[in-house]
Amino acid sequence: MKNWTAEERHYITATWDKLNVEEIGSESLARLLIVYPWTQKFFEDFGNLSTSSAILHNTRVHDHGKKVLNSFGSAVKNMDHIKESFAELSKLHCDRLHVDPENFKLQVPPSAASAKDPLLLTMGHGPAEEKQLITGLWGKVNVAECGGEALARLLIVYPWTQRFFSSFGNLSSPTAIVGNPKVREHGKKVLTSFGDAVKNLDNIKATYAKLSELHCDRLHVDPENFRLLGDILIIILAAHFGKEFTPACQATWQKLVGVVAHALGHQYH
Repeated sequence: MKNWTAEERHYITATWDKLNVEEIGSESLARLLIVYPWTQKFFEDFGNLSTSSAILHNTRVHDHGKKVLNSFGSAVKNMDHIKESFAELSKLHCDRLHVDPENFKLQVPPSAASAKDPLLLTMGHGPAEEKQLITGLWGKVNVAECGGEALARLLIVYPWTQRFFSSFGNLSSPTAIVGNPKVREHGKKVLTSFGDAVKNLDNIKATYAKLSELHCDRLHVDPENFRLLGDILIIILAAHFGKEFTPACQATWQKLVGVVAHALGHQYH
């Protein structure tokens, strides 16, 4: 059983109370099917799932998304007994539906970082369109603000990553991390470096060869951290750009952060 602090309980329940379950449930399932198209195999009876637009306007996706998020509410109501609350659903998805449990995590799979195809342009959009989704959004990103926020969130959400930043001073609390100037400065540096991927979309592996060597041979950074930071960047972009960060845009950026993480970890392979 997970032991929740009073503060954690407050964050969860307060946020949940503000959610529009129907709207967010529908959008969540739609984004799952668009960003991770292999998950569509579990919804073959839902009709047309051939394009982003078809998925977003599919009434069965809308209805089932609401159902899924309503079910998630059981975790909020039974925070001390989550395992028991989802026992029947776990059995259903395992024994009858045979759903890959990885789908519940919604993370970028290793296959999303193919060395043969830099951007994995296979989502039904042409290369030019996907590159435009990347460069168009990147041109609006405040690198200093988003970079500082991304690194701060990495250190707060995944506190074990703090071991690589022991020289940064006070990282004892979320407030200390967010207010730490070294975190902000390094976050800006990291996101500026990420911009090299945007400028070299067809040659990302070579672009990060030296950085990969540095992080592997000298700093000994766990390559999993690159993926975590990439996922956090997706959250930052969604928060900053809202509706402009469409499912198609997210799908393309999700590929990009996966490819960058793979390139940075290449020296480890």
